[in-house]
Amino acid sequence: MNLRPYQQRAVEDIHRAWATGARRICLTLPTGAGKSITAMAATEGADALWLVPSTALREQAPGRAVTVQSLLGGNRPACDVLIADECHHLAGEAEKWKAVIQDYPRVLGLSATPIRHDGAPLGESFDHLIVGAHYSELLAGGYLVPARVVRPVDVPDGESGLAQHPVDAWTKYAEGRRGFAFFGRVELAKRFAAEIPRCGVIYGDQDEGDRARTMAAFRAGALDVLASVQTVVEGLDVPSAEVCMLASGVTHEGAYLQKVGRVLRPSPGKTEALVIDLPGASWRFGMPTDDREYSLEGAAMCRAAGAPALSQCLSCGAVYEAAVVCPRCGWERPPKPPRVRIWGTPMEEAGAELTPAQRGKLAWRERMLGDEDARLAWFRAKGWPPKRVAGAHQGMFGCAMPRSWFRRLKR
Repeated sequence: MNLRPYQQRAVEDIHRAWATGARRICLTLPTGAGKSITAMAATEGADALWLVPSTALREQAPGRAVTVQSLLGGNRPACDVLIADECHHLAGEAEKWKAVIQDYPRVLGLSATPIRHDGAPLGESFDHLIVGAHYSELLAGGYLVPARVVRPVDVPDGESGLAQHPVDAWTKYAEGRRGFAFFGRVELAKRFAAEIPRCGVIYGDQDEGDRARTMAAFRAGALDVLASVQTVVEGLDVPSAEVCMLASGVTHEGAYLQKVGRVLRPSPGKTEALVIDLPGASWRFGMPTDDREYSLEGAAMCRAAGAPALSQCLSCGAVYEAAVVCPRCGWERPPKPPRVRIWGTPMEEAGAELTPAQRGKLAWRERMLGDEDARLAWFRAKGWPPKRVAGAHQGMFGCAMPRSWFRRLKR
């Protein structure tokens, strides 16, 4: 296989971990970085069994495959190594998953977001973590495209809702472009699709045949927009898609990164992805291509969800962590009607709050990240020794200096 440098590095790390006794490895790579290809290379020559989260993804597996439901139900085909695709989905079946692990000599989990739905790490399921690459390296190498984020100027404290109506936002920022719109309710997605040309709708409990046909039409270009309801469309790779609109609340960092990751793959003529962040999720979770630190213990990802949400009792005035019943007086908060609140808040591109000088520096950094020769020439002009260049490169660009520079800087 012709592997990219970071993929070859990840394969070597996997082999090294296995050689030192690791049995349950979790490999994390951002969406679009080629986790499947890396896993295929790492297990070449072995009898590998692919574990996929749903029947819909079984046909897309690059080898012999079985679903999570089948494996947890007692069907345990023999293999040398079990490759668990989208392994963060196993979190909800932690106890059953522990029993499955005992039946396989080696397990290789794959995930762009190694974090459980409740924000906990995957330490109960895996004993070794390998970070194949960070966003900065993938952007610099042209393996992913940068994301431009349009978001609310401000998010009202304690409010849930959207800055603008989804139809208005899509028409203003993304009309005529291909992409995804993520909703929380089916009826809202269908209303959106009725007003946006060449738009289809998929949702979790939809007939599998209808969902597959809609996804196939989007993949083939018969549809330009896919309105998705509470499904991240994992396994649907359409590099030409360039817009991701978040049109429902986002409470989980993993879901945020999975959704935005759908549009970060490069494609001919595509220079960037556009994220229309109506709920302001990027204020909470950061820019989608920010580098993150991962762990199997403690905080699963470096960007924590923040302080817990607070509620105030309308009877006694007590402030407490969000709950239906006040722990002080027992007052019960009445349920809110199921509606979407539209703030009518102005939107602006992320970074617009910076000064012109700061924006200039940010643009220069992004431009230099995509041009290794220009970066090398800039550092050469400084006349610094290689070690000083290495330190400055890490501090300025957030990634290690290319190893080949040590030789080239000495010339």
